Formats: sequence, C-alpha cells, structure tokens
Amino acid sequence: MKLVKIFGGILTVLILVYFLTQNAGEQSQVYVNLIFQEYESAPVSMIMLGALTVGVLIGFLAAVVSILSAKNDIRALQNKNRILTEELNDLRNVAIDEGIYDIEDGD
Repeated sequence: MKLVKIFGGILTVLILVYFLTQNAGEQSQVYVNLIFQEYESAPVSMIMLGALTVGVLIGFLAAVVSILSAKNDIRALQNKNRILTEELNDLRNVAIDEGIYDIEDGD
C-alpha cells in the first residue's frame, strides 16, 4: 500500500509539472495583490504552485490536529475503561454479607 501511495504522489507531481510548464508562456503574467505585497507581473505557474503548497500545508495541519484529537479521545477512553474495570473487579471480590439474606419475622 505504501508503494501505491508513493507512485500516486510521483504521478501527481509529474502531472503538476506538465501543467505548470504549459502555463509558462510569455502571456501568462498576472497582477497579484496580496495584503502585504503586490506583484505586477507574476507567472501563473508560480501562483498555482504557491496555492497548491499553501493548500497542502493547511490540509496537513488539519490532519495533524484531527489525529492528535483522536489520540487524546482514545487515551481518555482507555483511562475510563481501566477505572471501570478496576471498580468491577473490586465489586466482584467484595465478601457477601450473609446477614442481608436472613428473613426477619417482624417480631
């Protein structure tokens, strides 16, 4: 499975490189106005590559947060399970008071 993922990643990069080279002509200059910086004539291929990079980083950070949250939930549930198992074992091992089952006549 790991080999399939690596092959898919390489194939994606090759398709991206091909697509970016097709958009690298002289007419592919655009004006980009970022909040902190302005570019008069930026290549479309670099804009696309930058957008892809930012998207991958945001997706990676979202996945890391999701994984850490799930691990925290698993740890909490394992702790709760351990506590309940100990409580159940303690209740099983408690000596039964035989005086509870004596029938009282009410005299």
